[in-house]
Amino acid sequence: MTRTFSLVLAALVLAAPAAGQSADASGKWQVTFTTPQGPNTVALTLKKEGEKLTGTLSGPQGDLPVEGTQKEAAISLSFNVQGNNGALVIAMSGTQDGDAMRGTVDYGGRAQGEWAGTREKAVPADDRAAARVDVTGTWLFTVTTDAGSGTPTISFKQDGEKLTGHYTGQFGEADLTGTLTGNSIAFGFEVRSDAGSIRIDYSGTVDRDTMKGTARFGDLAQGTFTAKKKA
Repeated sequence: MTRTFSLVLAALVLAAPAAGQSADASGKWQVTFTTPQGPNTVALTLKKEGEKLTGTLSGPQGDLPVEGTQKEAAISLSFNVQGNNGALVIAMSGTQDGDAMRGTVDYGGRAQGEWAGTREKAVPADDRAAARVDVTGTWLFTVTTDAGSGTPTISFKQDGEKLTGHYTGQFGEADLTGTLTGNSIAFGFEVRSDAGSIRIDYSGTVDRDTMKGTARFGDLAQGTFTAKKKA
């Protein structure tokens, strides 16, 4: 073996991916579910150990534990949500490509949809402090649905990523809970009507003193919203 050939071979070996190297979904993700009722964006935090994935999904129903597996780029995740008829198993499957992943989701055998996620970039501590979002205060909302529009007033109190607050609008008044991860907000509450209890969920993004997103009124309706922080 000549010296030149040996050098070329060594260079190829060093440039090749390490054996067993695989995709890693660890980190914080913004995941959007596309459902028959419309899109819904939530925050997903994952940690990978071997082929095992564990994490937390933060949405209108609070923090939900997530578990699954990742084999190379293939990802499988599942979590439980409380529906009107008890717990519902949500099963996600898909693939990761760097800081993006996408796939399909099964809602307990009742419906199917798609999902897509983008991993948040690591931000230096000084930049995080400067960009930190705080929604504490009173917000004036405009909500638009196929059935009409409304202008509720919602107050928030923020403690880290946890939100509490109060809704006042056409459905009466109700206390709410939710989360704010980065600039992604999700919160919900229950109100009483002639048809019984209705779960109302909002999810969207915050840009300083404004926010926008989608709203879901149980199985009755869905729509969009914009909001502005009251001075």
